[in-house]
Amino acid sequence: MLEFFAFILILILSALPLYLAVKMLGGHSSIFSVLLVNLLAGIIGVVVNSNLLAFLLLILVYTVMFRMSFISAFLAWVLQFVVALLLLGIAIVLGLGIAVV
Repeated sequence: MLEFFAFILILILSALPLYLAVKMLGGHSSIFSVLLVNLLAGIIGVVVNSNLLAFLLLILVYTVMFRMSFISAFLAWVLQFVVALLLLGIAIVLGLGIAVV
């Protein structure tokens, strides 16, 4: 049972950068929708053979799921990495035990 809760916590924490990025840009998101988008991103990455096509499909998913413009979706994609790095920096400064693979 503990493993299940740890799994759910990890899923939510991994969705946090995208959630914050979408909220900063005025998109409409919930944790559930962000988790669904992360799942779709993984499926797109596995199924689509072209990196450019996969990227464009991912931006399209962002525009539809978060009701954003194409430019805002692109900025959310970039901003999620910035937010992830900031959260990682905060965790390091606070001395939290994290593993970066």
